Formats: sequence, structure tokens, C-alpha cells
Amino acid sequence: MSNLPDVQNTLDHRNVAINRVGISNYIFPIKVKQKSGRYIDASAAVKLFVDLPKDSRGQNLSRFAISLVEFSHHPISAITIPKLLDHLKENLQSNDAYAKFEFDYFIDKVSPVSKITAPQSYRCAFTGIKKDGNYTFILEVNVIAAALCACSKEMSLLKNSDITMTDSIYEIAGRYGMGAHNQRSRIRLEVVPQEDKFIWIEDLVELIESCASAPTYPILKRPDEKYVTELAYNNPKFSEDITRDIHLAVEARGDVHSWSLKVSNEESIHPYEVLCSQRSDNWGKI
Repeated sequence: MSNLPDVQNTLDHRNVAINRVGISNYIFPIKVKQKSGRYIDASAAVKLFVDLPKDSRGQNLSRFAISLVEFSHHPISAITIPKLLDHLKENLQSNDAYAKFEFDYFIDKVSPVSKITAPQSYRCAFTGIKKDGNYTFILEVNVIAAALCACSKEMSLLKNSDITMTDSIYEIAGRYGMGAHNQRSRIRLEVVPQEDKFIWIEDLVELIESCASAPTYPILKRPDEKYVTELAYNNPKFSEDITRDIHLAVEARGDVHSWSLKVSNEESIHPYEVLCSQRSDNWGKI
């Protein structure tokens, strides 16, 4: 059928190059290596793009999927994605290439008191970009944690004039109860590792959860719930507190080149969310 028209390969005379052309939301099976060394299967939403020269009408979309299928025997990581990008550039005769794999990554979480283990899902993404001969890898981790309002806690305690500074938190709770409203904190952290450094998803999840009022768990028995509730109460955090603490923790690692952070708290007593965003000075200057 060589006589079929090939319109996308015709010349274009408008003299306009396009930064990215490709496919999005292609659901595809991938393998990801865990910190334990085990490989796990995941279902990824894939985006693949290349640039389009000003004299080309369009790109051959089937070649994106073909390139991905030919690459599918490789696990997806910062080390292997450049091979896919080179494959895309060659097959589509482009100068630049972009690939993003967004997937659910499961980590076993152990309940703090009852020690029940269950998998917890974290939405993650690997992004690779080859542009102007340079390669950039971005690791994205999304975490849901607990945040307890410091202002609400402080006001609920100070209104009782007979509370003294020597009273323990349990004495106060026994007389008045623990009054403070909580939020579900949605935290997204994107990092570009330093050259020749490898960062594990598990390490970023642990870093983020340690900066919230308390982590979340898939299974909590009553003793666990008591533990987590009291942990959050004794560790109140605004979204601003979580943002600053993550900022300092990421900067202290020494293996992160640049980073971007968003902390969004779903308010329990307001009809809106509180949002904080922060990024390193060199984010976007790669």
C-alpha cells in the first residue's frame, strides 16, 4: 500500500516550529526498581513528545508507540530513560525529546502500635528531557499526610485561664479535651538529582512524612489511631511550617541539584484549601 498519502510528511510553509508534538495519557505497563532491589510492575500514564521543525507538517504518531514498545524490556529509571529519548529522536528525526511516566508506587506501611502491614499508594512520576544536547531527569513524589493547625490548638488551650504552664498535656486533655482542627495535606515534591546521584522514592516519602504533623496509614486499629492523633497534636504544623521544613530537609541531603515543592492543605473548617509553593533558586535553569 505504498501509494497511500503521507500528509504529515509534507512540507509546511508557515515557517513556525513547534516545541512539543506527541502523545499523552498512553496507559502502558512498566517495571520499576524498589529500594529493596525488587522490581515491581506498574501501570503508567505515559507522555512522549519531540520537537517539530518549521518545515514539517506533522509527526508520525505511530512511531511514538513503536518506540515505547521496543523499549519496554527496560525498567524505567533515571538511568534507562535516556535510551528511550535517543530512540525517539532517531525514529522521529527530532532534536529534542521528552518522556514522562506517571504511576502509582506502593510502599508497605506498618501501623505504629498494632504493627499491621498494608500497602500504601503514592503517585509518582519519572520525567526525562533531552534538549540542546543536555539530559535532565525529574523525580516526582506525591504524599498525603496529616497536618494539625497550630493556631487552633493554641487558642483552644489559652481560653482556659486556670491552665498553668506546669500542667501536662494529659492533665489538660482530661479536664478540657484536645481542641484543634486537622487538615489533609497533599504534598508534591519534584527533584532533579545531582549528576551521578540516584535518589529512591522511599527516601523522599520518608523525608516528606517526617516534616508533616503525622503520616497517614492504610490500617489503624484503635491504639494506632490514639498514637497518630496524639502525635499530630504534639506536632502542630501550618502548611508554611511543612514547606519550610521540607525545604531545609531537601537542601541538607546533598544529592539534589534543584527542586520544586507544593503543599496544599484541605481545610476542615473552611471551604477552601491553603496552598504553599517553594522552589530552589536554580529550578528551571537546567
